[in-house]
Amino acid sequence: MGVRATFHALQEWEGYVLEIHGDEFVARLVDLTAGSSHEEEEATIPLAAISAADATMLREGGIFRWVIGYQLDPSGTKKRVSQIVFRDLPRLTERDMQQRREWARETIQALKL
Repeated sequence: MGVRATFHALQEWEGYVLEIHGDEFVARLVDLTAGSSHEEEEATIPLAAISAADATMLREGGIFRWVIGYQLDPSGTKKRVSQIVFRDLPRLTERDMQQRREWARETIQALKL
């Protein structure tokens, strides 16, 4: 078997789409590289950064993984790569988010007692 391309991730986020505007979208991100477990960042991402296959899954509430890193091909060429891949999951609705916020408020109140 020949030498295969390798990939070394430098940064990885998981996020969801908040809004779509013209040729870009706004997303909330969790920094997986830093070990975060909650949303800390917001980014505006150009639609050109998404593959044609993933563009069909772009919608408000859509969940995706974004990885930036280096790819080393078998010839030794090193490329910086940014890849966004949408997950084929049910989208988060505003109602879902409101229910989660309410659950969080109730949990915080219960812990204060």
